[in-house]
Amino acid sequence: MKKIYALSFIITCLGILFSGCDDAEYGVIDNSIYLGDAVTSKSATLTMEEEVVINVNVRLAKQVTNDVEVTIKLIPELIDSYNEENATEYYPVPDFQLPENAKVIIPAGEISSVYSFSVKDFDTGGKQYALGVELGDVLAGNVTKSVSQSRFIYLLSKPLKVSVPVLNGRTGKITMAPETDWEITTKEWSLEFWARMSGYNRNNQAVFSTGSKDHEIYIRFGDANRPYNYLQIKTLGGQVQTDSDLKANQWYHWTFVYDGTSLTIYRDGQQDIKFNPPAPKGGAVRFDYMKMISSGSYFVDQCAMSQVRLWKTAISQSQIENNMFFSVNPNNADLLGYWPMDEGDGNSFTDITGNGHNGTADEGVVVGWEHNIRFDQQ
Repeated sequence: MKKIYALSFIITCLGILFSGCDDAEYGVIDNSIYLGDAVTSKSATLTMEEEVVINVNVRLAKQVTNDVEVTIKLIPELIDSYNEENATEYYPVPDFQLPENAKVIIPAGEISSVYSFSVKDFDTGGKQYALGVELGDVLAGNVTKSVSQSRFIYLLSKPLKVSVPVLNGRTGKITMAPETDWEITTKEWSLEFWARMSGYNRNNQAVFSTGSKDHEIYIRFGDANRPYNYLQIKTLGGQVQTDSDLKANQWYHWTFVYDGTSLTIYRDGQQDIKFNPPAPKGGAVRFDYMKMISSGSYFVDQCAMSQVRLWKTAISQSQIENNMFFSVNPNNADLLGYWPMDEGDGNSFTDITGNGHNGTADEGVVVGWEHNIRFDQQ
């Protein structure tokens, strides 16, 4: 991973007077200094492309007649706490430090100042990174540092910009290795992916067939009832489907989450429908195989597919929302398989978890590739 260089460290003082406070008393009584971003939230997500500029807004509760100085620190431990509270997996930005004795000065008579610094883009290796910022010592000004609003997390997210395959199942399917006998049993599971269908012109256009003979998981566009523009799952002796409102040539992010009792379908990060499958042989599911685009001659339309992730846990809605536009750490122990499907050419799809479930498409299944797809800009 290449080293990150701070492009600039600029302390910019922005004098912002409170409106309607012309007669405000200048003083230090009951005054405090705090991070402006921390008033309404504990974190903010910043998009990291060529670089990301972070503006740390430091404020006073009220104006004073003398300069106020306070140090700024990076606290990696804040990220650990954030991960624990939010079921996320952020890492401290590597090889990055603020200058020694970094500080903010709020000039006398003003109410705030901004400490700005930037982080240049770097190879994330599929992980997500963050910076935990904290107000340090008050060096001058005789004001108190706020306890509840002196810390903030800046989440640096690099949106997916990928190549995607366009698939058709009339001549075959995609098979993940090994073809049989995975023998993985789990009481919970989740499957998420991006998909775009060129149309919904026939029933039984199956995007996934997995599980085992006694606990099959079968996910398809369309069943017997017209119109076929809905997504259905059959599993554990039951089935459920979305409304018939899917639009051709539109990207959707889909997540199927089974928590041992209920099966929930999320569309674009929001709950779509939920049901309790009968589970005649118990709630656990055994994964022995996985196939994609697997219904043969029924699959008459074209499906673009990306970012397929199979988990052995029931991931939360916040995890889905936080990660659907971004890559996730392929070394996460809860991943059974992760297929970005971003190779850009060919008919092979690597499982980047290292679990060895690489996929191979039969001849004619990959009908083309599209490049530079940004899901957050669809």
